[in-house]
Formats: sequence, structure tokens, C-alpha cells
Amino acid sequence: MRRAISQTVKVINAIIRKEGGSPTFINIELAREMAKDFTERNKLKKENDENRAKNEKLLERIRTEYGKSDPSGLDLVKLRLYEEQGGVCMYSLRQMSLEKLFSPNYAEVDHIVPYSKSFDDSRKNKVLVLTEENRNKGNRLPLQYLTGQRRDDFIVWVNNNVRDYRKRRLLLKETLTDEDELGFKERNLQDTKTMSRFLLNYISDNLEFAESTCGRKKKVTAVNGAVTAYMRKRWGITKIREDGDLHHAVDAVVIACTTDGMIQRVSKYARLRECRYMPTEEGSLVIDDGTGEVLHQFPYPWRDFRKELEARIGTDPARTINDLRLPFYMSSGMPLPEPIFVSRMPKRKVTGAAHKDTVKSPKELDKGCVVVKRPLTDLKLKDGEIENYYNPQSDRLLYDALKKALIEHGGDANKAFAGEFHKPKSDGTPGPIVSKVKLLEPTTLNVPVHGGAGVADNDSMVRVDVFLTKGKYNLVPIYVADTLKPELPNKAIAANKPYSEWPEMSDDDFVFSLYPNDLVCVTHKKGIKLTVTNKNSTLPPTVEGKSFMLYYISTNISVGSIKGITHDNTYEIGGLGAKTLEKLEKYTVDVLGEYHKVGKEVRQPFNIKRR
Repeated sequence: MRRAISQTVKVINAIIRKEGGSPTFINIELAREMAKDFTERNKLKKENDENRAKNEKLLERIRTEYGKSDPSGLDLVKLRLYEEQGGVCMYSLRQMSLEKLFSPNYAEVDHIVPYSKSFDDSRKNKVLVLTEENRNKGNRLPLQYLTGQRRDDFIVWVNNNVRDYRKRRLLLKETLTDEDELGFKERNLQDTKTMSRFLLNYISDNLEFAESTCGRKKKVTAVNGAVTAYMRKRWGITKIREDGDLHHAVDAVVIACTTDGMIQRVSKYARLRECRYMPTEEGSLVIDDGTGEVLHQFPYPWRDFRKELEARIGTDPARTINDLRLPFYMSSGMPLPEPIFVSRMPKRKVTGAAHKDTVKSPKELDKGCVVVKRPLTDLKLKDGEIENYYNPQSDRLLYDALKKALIEHGGDANKAFAGEFHKPKSDGTPGPIVSKVKLLEPTTLNVPVHGGAGVADNDSMVRVDVFLTKGKYNLVPIYVADTLKPELPNKAIAANKPYSEWPEMSDDDFVFSLYPNDLVCVTHKKGIKLTVTNKNSTLPPTVEGKSFMLYYISTNISVGSIKGITHDNTYEIGGLGAKTLEKLEKYTVDVLGEYHKVGKEVRQPFNIKRR
């Protein structure tokens, strides 16, 4: 919570400095997971993934079973509601035709409590009905629309077939008072969660706003995510999280455009749509009773809004805007926009354990190995012998029995040791059960424990220090355990070699330190290939170039390579060898995404006092 508030304040102050004045109003929307702990966030992610998978299956059914090659989100909602209702029109209780379901003017999705009155676009407030029923109902509640025997049959059917309590309560609501309507809008338009309320009050109490030229009185609004989701959908904006993090920029635009004025325009459009239609082959037009105006489309914030938004989140917005010849830019002389650059906060906090929990034997440390106990199912054959078996001569009977079992099962340890394995005695009788044996494992960096009687692997890497020696970049990893030592380590990673063979670096060759989320520019004379970060992305699987701006993520100490992601988290590279780079440059990034090159740094020690 503190971090969210701190970052919000930084962004607002940066905007004020850049624009030379305070804003007239601020809209905020918090992600649903911000107020949740790790377990709850994982549960939410799992639910979202399951819902996304279910939707994908339904869309595939619409494509293959019902012959609609490019199904829309509305088609998806229709099919889900059709199946929930058993194919019955909610108001007429007539069986609907699945073959006609996606045809224009056959069936429509209706808001139980009209959207113009409730601003509730959740599935619990939606039913599937025949088009004529939706037109006749208008902006009334179901029980205000239905009369006589139809009303009685409807009540019985809802009570017997609608399991969801909230949906059943909405369907059987008798009236909607002005107070009810106000309550609906308050709940569905405003985000009333604790964190949102606190941030709203904090900004209201501490920020001096500029005077509004349009007379807007409300300076800060906590916009409900359900409303912005509805706006995004109706504006035809597709949100593909798998395509990187630029969808957050799109969210910010949608949130900023969800003003009171826009809400009023949307409410008017919804009210007119609920009350007056003109059927056409393509669908329905909305007619304003007062003016006779035909409202062809959902209200947009401004002309060419969607085209401009798509251009602004592209890789070359200036060129796209020029190609589209958007009137505002052509006539106003306003400078063309730069590409969006995502700002990430470097992680410089020293956290984590000094070493891993597993303690290993240091007996073979001088050979770059440690002795560890591993289950029999980890055993492997190599050139007819058990690979990395520690000191087979100490118990030749056991070693030979293990090797024989592996050979008999084709080297498959899972099959060889599926049951209990007994250590053989010298007289051939079975001895005690053996579940683990000692193996040699290569080690690079470790921490002495128990007074040197054992060693443990380093745990968290805090940063990596970059040195430039004889034209080659060298990486010196710094772990949590190193922050407790009087001096920083100076040994640079040597690929596939034990720590004892790593070369010593001179402080004179130090260039800079890299923490997770530090921005670097990497250049390779033979070129660099990045792969798409998310396998479900719709982007090309790879991109290639000589130079890339990347956020540093981590270092692989086995081979001396770094992992990085593009600013928008669309592409990544996990094995970029530091010594093969032509250039490795560091940049700082402010909260608005403006970056500047960093020169040679002074190597900073850790002055940490621990109790």
C-alpha cells in the first residue's frame, strides 16, 4: 500500500513538473489484485486463466460448430447465457433456436436492470432473450414489463431454474426507486474499496488543483474497473495481456476518458437504445425521440479516438499518425508523439537469505564440487558407470548392485528403483533399505556454514558489478552473503569453471553496477535475437537487431550471461554473453519513461549493520 501511494505521488509530481502546472482533475483505478495477498493473487490469476480457457473453448465451438469464422465477445456472451438458461428465452420462456442464435435481429443480450439506470454490465445482470422481447421491454424491469399469466409463469420459472441468488433477486425485483437507482450507480461507477478511498482522499487533501475551464467540481474520482472494462469493450479496444505491458497505457487512457460527461453521454445512449430501435439487416440503429437523431454508434471521447490510441501505442506513432492524416494533428501544429516507453523501478533493496537451506559436504571443494545426498531415482549411467557417484570404492557391493539395477532397466532410474532397494550384504542376503546415495555436484559460489564443516549455495543475488578489461565486459556477482563481508568480491565469472579459476578484477576497470530492472543498451556486432516473452502472445515469435534497450533481470553465473526483457515485456533474451558484447551501456529511467545514459560509476560498498 505504501509503495502504491509513493509511486502515485512520484508520477503526479513528475507530470506537474513536465507540464508546468497542476491538473484540473484526476481519475484513478486500482488493479483488483492490489489489495490482495500473494495467495489471493494466485487464486485470482488461476480463476482468470480458467475463465480465459473456457472462453477460448466456446469461441472455438462457435467457429467450428456454428460456422462463424470471426466470433465476437457478444457471440461468446450469447452462447454462455444460452447454455445457462437451457436455451429458453428468459422473458417469453420460448425455446430459442441454436442455429439462429448468431443471426442479426434474432436474439439479444438484455440488462435485467437497464444499463442506463444501473451501469451494471456484469453477467449476473444479463439474460438472453428474443429480440422482440427486448424491444418491448425497453428500459423497464422484467416484472414491470410482464403481465398476467406471463408474469406468473416467469416468476415460477425463475424460482425453479435460476440458481444464482443475485441474478434471481434482480429478475424478481418489482420496482426501482430513485434511491435504488442512485445506489446502483454509486456502487457500479465508483470504486469504494479501502485502498481506492484512501488514495482518493489523500490526493484530494494534498494536491492543489488547477481551475477547471468546464466547471467540473469533482477533482478526484475512483473509477470502478467494471465501468472502464465496459467502455473499453464498447470502444472496440482489445486487451491482450499476453502481448506485453502496454495494455496498462491503454487502461490509463480509458480511465482518463471515463469522465462524468462521458458517463452522461453513455447513459443517454443506453436509455435511447433501450427504448427506441430501427431494425436493419446489420442490426439496430438508435433513434433519439426528442431530436429524431440517428445515433449510429456508442459515444467516443473524440473523433478518431480509437485510431489515435492504436497509433500512440505503436512502435512509430508519428509515422502512423502522418499516414492516417488525423485531422487534429494536421490542423493544430501539435508535435507528433514519441513511442511509449515503460518505466520500471530498479530493485536495489537487500533482501533474502544469505544462503540456501541445504548443507553440503566440502570434501571435494578444491575440485570445484560438493558432496550431496540424492534419491536413487536421480542416478544416471554414463559410459557404463554411474555418473558423479562419490567414492564407489567405499562400498563396492552397493555401487555394483545399483549399477546392475540401472543396466537391467535400460538406465531408467524410476523403473529400476520403483520399489524398495536393499543394500546387499557380503553373504548375498538383503540388508537395510537404501533411499539416497552421495553424488558429486559442481559448485561455483557457496557460503561456509557450521564453522566450515559444511557449505551451502548462495541464495539471492543483489546485483552484478560490470568491469571492462581489455575490451571485454566481465561480471562480478554480489550476493546477500557478500553484503555482510568487510570487502566486496572481485572475481569475475569464467564460463564453466570453478570459482578458484575465476579471474581477479581491478577496481580501476569498474564501469557500473546492475540491479534488477536497471535499463541497459546492449550491442552485438553479429546481432541479437529476442524471443517472445509469453508463448500465448499474438506477436511474431522472434525479433532480431544489432542493438536493443533491455531491462536487466538476472545473471547466469555458470556461463556469464545476462537475462533481459524489452521495456514493455514483449520480448526477452536469457543467454546474452557479456564478453561477446560490443557495447554494454547503462541508463536511468524516470517515472514518465524518459531515459538518460549513465557514465562511469564509483563502486559502492554495503554498509549494512545487522543485529
